Amino acid sequence: MKKRWKLGMLLTLLLVFVMQVTVMAAGESVTINYCYIEGDQVNVIASGMAASDDGNYYLFALKTYEAGVGARTDYCATAPAAEVAQFTTPLGLDTASSKLYSRFVVTALRGGTFVPVSTEMYITNPEVVAKASTKSIAEATGNKKGLYCGWQYADRLSDLGAGYVATLLNTADFFNGGGVNYTYNGKTYQFNAGKVRETDILVGLYNAQNVDVVVTLVNGNSAGTTDMIYPEALTNPAKHPNYYAFNVDNPSGEEKLEAFMSFISERYSGGQYGSIHNYVIGNEVNSSDSWHYAGEISVDEFAVRYAKQFRVAYNAVKSHNMGANVYICTDQRWLHNDGGSSYGGKPVIDGFNAEILRTGNINWGLSFHPYPAPLANTRFWTDAPGYGALKLVDHTENTKMIIPLNMEVVTNYMQKPEFLSPSGAVRNIFISELGFSSMSTVSSGVDEGVQAAALVYAYKLIQANPYIKGFAINSIIDNDFEVANDKLAVGLMRSDMAQKPAYSAFKNMDKESMDQFLPYIGASSWAQLGVQ
Repeated sequence: MKKRWKLGMLLTLLLVFVMQVTVMAAGESVTINYCYIEGDQVNVIASGMAASDDGNYYLFALKTYEAGVGARTDYCATAPAAEVAQFTTPLGLDTASSKLYSRFVVTALRGGTFVPVSTEMYITNPEVVAKASTKSIAEATGNKKGLYCGWQYADRLSDLGAGYVATLLNTADFFNGGGVNYTYNGKTYQFNAGKVRETDILVGLYNAQNVDVVVTLVNGNSAGTTDMIYPEALTNPAKHPNYYAFNVDNPSGEEKLEAFMSFISERYSGGQYGSIHNYVIGNEVNSSDSWHYAGEISVDEFAVRYAKQFRVAYNAVKSHNMGANVYICTDQRWLHNDGGSSYGGKPVIDGFNAEILRTGNINWGLSFHPYPAPLANTRFWTDAPGYGALKLVDHTENTKMIIPLNMEVVTNYMQKPEFLSPSGAVRNIFISELGFSSMSTVSSGVDEGVQAAALVYAYKLIQANPYIKGFAINSIIDNDFEVANDKLAVGLMRSDMAQKPAYSAFKNMDKESMDQFLPYIGASSWAQLGVQ
């Protein structure tokens, strides 16, 4: 009875909608309104009318890499051509015919050919088949503090009072070498046993510190993973990005991404191997030249491609772990564009959201990196010498850069109706990377005290923003290469493990007023700065 009641309610609502809306294009427009899993079936409900030679509609399930129906004849369901049409087709979970990642389109038979007559939609509730649902430890206590922390220093997370710990996983590390077999949709994949064991240990150490784990998934280039990279991204030998966009344009690339994401999210869904609660799909993807290279393409094309990649990762994660959060990721450039195949974060977010809405809304989250502008300007509350005239930062949605001072631009933007989650709530927003250097190449007088002051001020700004779930400071310890080559010392500790003032500041900034850092900022109170 429950199943019939739910479907009946949907059909009733849809009939009311159809009665209120004039069918467009002289009866040639069909809209897929719902596409959802119920039990072991996929239900698709469409409205509108289109001409059909035999009075029927035919539903096709397309793979992400398929451009369209083409000459295919293997429809998966049929229904009478009517103003409201309902289709039911087997989900086929964990089989070679699984439709978990399919997008669906309604066709009509005309002159012996199946002609698409509808919008397209993916499954919008993959979480209903999940066997696990992790919970956020940090959110339960209101702890927003987090940081990047290698396994060697995991035991310091408790001392620092962290609620989150962030790390990075590279697909290339898992596909080079075998030892761990994973059967996915009837096919067996091999993952590098050493890397899997290393990740098991890492997640276990983090979980022992009672923190939420945040993993950023990136796509490296190696002999075993070339087919996971967008083909166009490999055509320019002059390009040497750090990481590449995931390939969902052909069967090999998409299936390997599905298998990898399924393996990771199933293994770390709170069972024997621990829990990863937050997944960031790609690092600073709008900085495509360096961090998510997809070829020399427009921002609109990039956003559509990234939405497809994200959809695969999202469905894999949520189908194993209902409670997990899955995020897109942009850097501090909001409208600023360096040229080439790097883009402003806002156009990428806009294009991504539009594509997700077009093909089925899901509960994606946004992570961003509001570093100072420029990166070495630890005194982010003032313009770096020579940067004032550039007017990089303001408090409107047309700002060029997002730094700690104007993070509300992002959270205000995400409160617009078109960006709300399927439930109507503001989406999960997380700062997956932020840091301040204790040395600077852009201004004088930057030292470890200024670094600590910047950290405290940024924390208070984040704490005052109810829409930011948390943040991850980069990082617990200085990186010798960055110090030597870029004069960036962003760690809470020096490389010899000596603690900087930022270490104790991070530890105590949610417990004490931190008034001792006000002179660095040039303020007499935090209230003067609009924070507590």
